[in-house]
Amino acid sequence: MKPKSSKPASLTQAFFSQALFRPAVFRSALFSLTLFMTLALGSGLGLAAQSGATGADGAEALAILKKADLALIPANAEFRFSLRYSRPGEEDSLDSFLSFKKGDLKYLFFTYAPDSSYGQCHLRIDSTIWTYFPLADESYKSSYKSAFLGSGLSYADVMYNELSRYYDANILERGIKVRGLDSESDCVKLELSARKGADGYARIVCSIDSGNFLTLRRDYYTKSGELLKTILFGGFKSASATSGVQAFNLEVTDALDPGAKTFGRFWEMKAVKEVPEKYFSLAFIKTWQPAVKE
Repeated sequence: MKPKSSKPASLTQAFFSQALFRPAVFRSALFSLTLFMTLALGSGLGLAAQSGATGADGAEALAILKKADLALIPANAEFRFSLRYSRPGEEDSLDSFLSFKKGDLKYLFFTYAPDSSYGQCHLRIDSTIWTYFPLADESYKSSYKSAFLGSGLSYADVMYNELSRYYDANILERGIKVRGLDSESDCVKLELSARKGADGYARIVCSIDSGNFLTLRRDYYTKSGELLKTILFGGFKSASATSGVQAFNLEVTDALDPGAKTFGRFWEMKAVKEVPEKYFSLAFIKTWQPAVKE
């Protein structure tokens, strides 16, 4: 059941009430937002950008990247997602979501834990990202550059999952051993650069399993070549050798704040033929109160 609370006087009060209740989230949100705006990201991720990849190498790299995109999260998907952020000297934060993805232009993360955040929603509709605060019954636009809940992930990381839409790719190495979160595999290593009109991270190096196209590692760099962060992937689980991934984990290490760690868990992942359009409506999420069982 949705927890009963008095309604804050404003959206600002609702935000700062939550931030003061969870100071680690508030402080790291300010730090991460500044970092992404000044070092990593450009002016805006377009809905679609023209590929600048040329030649057989670029075409092959882009084909590999497309397979890797869908190997992690299907085009249309329903899943659960939890995010834990840890920083020395601060209490860990843990948030859990019911999640829906329709293509790569529509996402919904409905918060069902902790109770204090029940009903808070993160919604992407095309190029606009909204955050809805149920206690204030108000919503506001978020930048894709912003840190997602003060973690080591940005909204771009969690709501722009199909990298092949926004980046060109080239093959750096083949047949190289790379270790992910819990295993080592022969990988192809791709270098990604944001397309014109779809400014993203200046450079991403992706290590992708050559056999099953699962991503094991991503390294993100600034324009000046400094390492921003590393994401390791692992814990992959499938119902059978031929079925898609149903669960996986990730771990984010922030190069500029080495003591901070972000841990993501994705489970009950399933590809669906169609995701109902109603989930991507501010009017719907304001009244939706799903019963959730762990």
